[in-house]
Amino acid sequence: MNKQMLQEILELSQECLARFWQMDPEFVIRYFDKNIVWIGSAKSQYADTYEDAVKDFREIIQELKPCHLSHQEFTVAQNVGNACTIVGRYITTTDDNVGYFLQAQQRCTFVWEMKEGEPKIKHCHISNPMGELKLAEGEKFVNALGETAKKYWMSRMQSMQSKQKIVVTDNKDITYFLSPSEVLYVNAIGRNCMIYTTNGAEIHSRSSIADFMEKAGETFSFVHRSYIVNNIYISSIHPYEIRLYDGSQIPVPKKRYVEIKKNLIAFYKE
Repeated sequence: MNKQMLQEILELSQECLARFWQMDPEFVIRYFDKNIVWIGSAKSQYADTYEDAVKDFREIIQELKPCHLSHQEFTVAQNVGNACTIVGRYITTTDDNVGYFLQAQQRCTFVWEMKEGEPKIKHCHISNPMGELKLAEGEKFVNALGETAKKYWMSRMQSMQSKQKIVVTDNKDITYFLSPSEVLYVNAIGRNCMIYTTNGAEIHSRSSIADFMEKAGETFSFVHRSYIVNNIYISSIHPYEIRLYDGSQIPVPKKRYVEIKKNLIAFYKE
């Protein structure tokens, strides 16, 4: 294929993914070859007939949540005669109007072939890094954040904060120099606060929760008058609580739920 055709097919691959995650599987199905092979993330998602592939795509949409793609990287892996292979990786993030926040990394492979002047998908393969997404039995759309996405965001924020320290002194006169990435969340205790760290430590600070927030930096959010949460460790937000990777559940006031969810989504879009 010439360069122009390759570029068009690369962009078409991206559009197929974007349209699928916006609840439009029919756009992708229209490009299926009659001899398509489809392999998805779930154990059951292996279809070597057109009928099975179409059926699976239409079943997935019943559980799918609208998502948008970011951090997209696509390239042409092979170009032979009238066929080419497009590979890519990207991050899916739930749209603002979804009832909770979910983010995950995926990889894809599209094998295209020109037939009677039309591009057709001969093979489509969507996968996740090992440990990234965990599907419940019979589930086709994942509802939990995976390990790879967690590490991606943690490492990103840690590199940004490597030189920044939060200085706190506890009730035993021990002074700690904490990196923001070491702090999971903070809970107000009267005029003082308890700092919960990623290594399981609990530091009873002499300072107030407001004083901690002044030192903390932009990755922290007041999600409750008694709680500050480090955004990079949030796995999901539900009515009316925030869940962290370690299993902690932080209450969210009903009156501020919409505002807090909006702010968290904006944080991850930056």
